[in-house]
Amino acid sequence: MSVVLTVQGARAADLVVGVSPLAELLACLHSIAEPEHHLEVRPWLTRVRAELSAELRNRLTTYAPLWARRRCRALLPPEAPLGLAFDDELARLAELPIERFTAATAEAIHGGLYDIGDLLRDSAARDAYIASCERRSFGRGELARLLVLDPSVFRDDLLDLLRACRDEFFADEWTRIHHRLDAECAAVRARVSALPVAEALASLSTNAAVRHDPPAVVFDKLQPLRADLRGRRCLLVPSVHMRPHLIVKVDPGWPVVVHFPVAAPAGTAPDTFAQVRLRLAVLSDPARLALCRHLVNEPITTSDLAARTGMTLPQVSRHLARLRETGLLDSRRDGRMIHHRLDLQRLMRLGVDVLTSIIR
Repeated sequence: MSVVLTVQGARAADLVVGVSPLAELLACLHSIAEPEHHLEVRPWLTRVRAELSAELRNRLTTYAPLWARRRCRALLPPEAPLGLAFDDELARLAELPIERFTAATAEAIHGGLYDIGDLLRDSAARDAYIASCERRSFGRGELARLLVLDPSVFRDDLLDLLRACRDEFFADEWTRIHHRLDAECAAVRARVSALPVAEALASLSTNAAVRHDPPAVVFDKLQPLRADLRGRRCLLVPSVHMRPHLIVKVDPGWPVVVHFPVAAPAGTAPDTFAQVRLRLAVLSDPARLALCRHLVNEPITTSDLAARTGMTLPQVSRHLARLRETGLLDSRRDGRMIHHRLDLQRLMRLGVDVLTSIIR
């Protein structure tokens, strides 16, 4: 499965790049709700979760479906311009037509494929919607009841919750990270100006590919989704807390949004799914794994490995070459000798890389 954005006839001018503090808060709330998905920000998560007031923690649990897997579209920018202040984005959310707010929020609360219907005017649609949410979980059912009871009151409560998040933790975090997001926007704008549309979009993810017939960008996601960008605005919004996820939202009546993680610092770029699979395959070989038991302790030569394991020198050399090709082996010359040792940092990250490649 994948997300495919066809770009034949799409214009670079329709790719709008900018920051969104509300979208970043949405990413923060997702990581707070599902910390096991976000190992790279674990220290921040540990501190924030420990410092949350009991009242805010309980309210975040109640509203958690809005920032679960199917992020609430109403909490992402509804249109250009981007780069508004947090309070201005809340004001724009407060002014969103109640029909659009209700539909977008109802889809997120349900979290699955379901024909919402007219919740504002059709009592049968409301009852069916609540029942369907209840079948998914008790919490979703209760939140659905709150929404259909009075969408305007629901929105006011949600806005109050978002302000409470700003006051307790997000204002400080936004001060810390917004310069990094601004720098990412500048880099992405430069690529949008210099590259074809498909290549500019593909540059947002290491797990994206460009197709040429027809021109399209394909994001490797557990989401079967297709959209045509011709004549349609596409908002590109970077995030520090989104990693490893990349979210593409395609909803009728809204611009497309690509909410993507900022580029990793040099030398820390995440591995592709293919690289992770290759490393696991290399380590699955029994003979190679036996060599690793010696390579993990101390630097060792090829001849010493052969003597310890009973393998021939050519056999050891072939296994070492496979480990080196996948980046798991560090080989260094010392005079006439070459000593080998496993790259322990990369080996320890393999579990994280497996998780990241699965959930991104």
